[in-house]
Amino acid sequence: MATNHPTALDLLRAEFDRERARTRSLETVNRVQAGSITSLAGLAEELRCQVADLHDDALSAHPMPVQRLRNVTGRMNGLARTLSRAARGYSGARTTDMMYLTVDGDLRAHGWTPRPDRGLDGVLPPIPITELGDRRGDTRGWHRGPQWITLWFTGPCALAYADSSDHGRLTDVDAVRVVITSPRSLSTSALADWVAVQQKAHAVPFDAPYVRVFEHLRAGPWTAIDTDRCDEFGDRKPDGAGNTSVWACPSDPDFRLYIWGIGNEPAHVRYWAGPVVDMAHLVRITGQCR
Repeated sequence: MATNHPTALDLLRAEFDRERARTRSLETVNRVQAGSITSLAGLAEELRCQVADLHDDALSAHPMPVQRLRNVTGRMNGLARTLSRAARGYSGARTTDMMYLTVDGDLRAHGWTPRPDRGLDGVLPPIPITELGDRRGDTRGWHRGPQWITLWFTGPCALAYADSSDHGRLTDVDAVRVVITSPRSLSTSALADWVAVQQKAHAVPFDAPYVRVFEHLRAGPWTAIDTDRCDEFGDRKPDGAGNTSVWACPSDPDFRLYIWGIGNEPAHVRYWAGPVVDMAHLVRITGQCR
């Protein structure tokens, strides 16, 4: 049986997907910057109020005791440090950053405890050589028993990088969410099974056929390390009606994407954190891993 080949329309659609993703990314950066300004304004106002209270106390007839003054100025120093670090970190937002709107709530809800900031100084996950000199983001870490996760914030809900004790660098917000919300200390295979169960009830067909996914990956720096024919279940079969392939990330050869599909039917795409749900999701993943 002949292998499916992309048509001019397929190539045009793939390019449209990429352009649409770029537009959405720029809009996301605008939202991140607006949220950052709001967050920094809140911190600045809190610090202003504490300075005003301290000023009033200094002019009063009965100023506060020395120990209480030390506590107050200590809190002010901590708040000023947070404001400074956040301002520096939030200045580096990019279109490739990960948006995770519920990150604070998810960390609290799933038992993660903040790690001391001083233990995170100078720490970066394995990132592309082109970014090693770019220490973007306000670095914050959490632990849950022996597990830890470090996030580089470029906005209140935007992440430049993420690193975890169990799964190393996390290149997609869905992977970050899985690590934070999953049960404790699952292996990669067990985590993939857990994700599949969680998403089964919400499963919807992928919004593109195999050939569009194939062309999107081939147009970028990803490498197809295995291609074959498959049956209607995605299992390899020399005379099968479908196509299957495995792709490696250029900056992390251990990061793999698995795709299969038949003709113009919806493709099936997955990686270690579970199914890739649509082309927009695929563009985010492949854009983070270059």
